Amino acid sequence: MLIWVVGVAIAGDVGAVWPLVVAVLAELVNECFDRVRTGSWRLPDTIADIVNSVLWPVALFVLARSGLI
Repeated sequence: MLIWVVGVAIAGDVGAVWPLVVAVLAELVNECFDRVRTGSWRLPDTIADIVNSVLWPVALFVLARSGLI
């Protein structure tokens, strides 16, 4: 979420796509590092981490694109 907030602050637009893309990519890289650290994919943990990390940036992006914020 912090990466998305910084991206929005720089872009000046909550509806900008690139802060969302950067947040998603950062989370995917984080999950790859978790995979290397643990030695295997832990699918339930990985899915929960991705959903929890990307939920609010996606929700705010959708609300901004729809004109609600």
